Amino acid sequence: IHQQSAHERVKYEQLKKAGKENPVAVQKTMFPSTLELSPADSAVMEEIISDLHYLGYLIEPFGKNAFVIQGTPADVDAGNEKHVIDILLEQYKHFNPELKFSKREKLIRSLARQQSIKAGTRLTQKEMQQLVNDLFACEQPNINPDGNPTYLEFKQEQLERMFGK
Repeated sequence: IHQQSAHERVKYEQLKKAGKENPVAVQKTMFPSTLELSPADSAVMEEIISDLHYLGYLIEPFGKNAFVIQGTPADVDAGNEKHVIDILLEQYKHFNPELKFSKREKLIRSLARQQSIKAGTRLTQKEMQQLVNDLFACEQPNINPDGNPTYLEFKQEQLERMFGK
């Protein structure tokens, strides 16, 4: 199992489901932070702000090229809001324009990638088992949102050949 690809699939389906049923719950920040953006990034933010609200980000315009972050989904670490939004904007801007996805779909894919466990992150046995359980509860457990495999399956004969047995 490729843990990052597997977790991307899990996060993607969780975000898709949350987006279909109800908007994601917002955790209001104790101290709202101001996000100063370039004019280009500000235009992107204006374009996606309603979809961000739906996905649990409470962000409001705050003057020219500025926005105030008043809330985020519960799984965003306090104090990390600006960084998360910066990465999200970068991923959204660099999304392959040939893929004709809706703004919300692009955001969900970007968030799933951003929030996933990274390759090489050490997991406990319990975390590994939970990831496997969550993955195989997905509608499409065999690929991540980009179409890459989440796991490889080997038959006993293949393993024996690989090890020269």
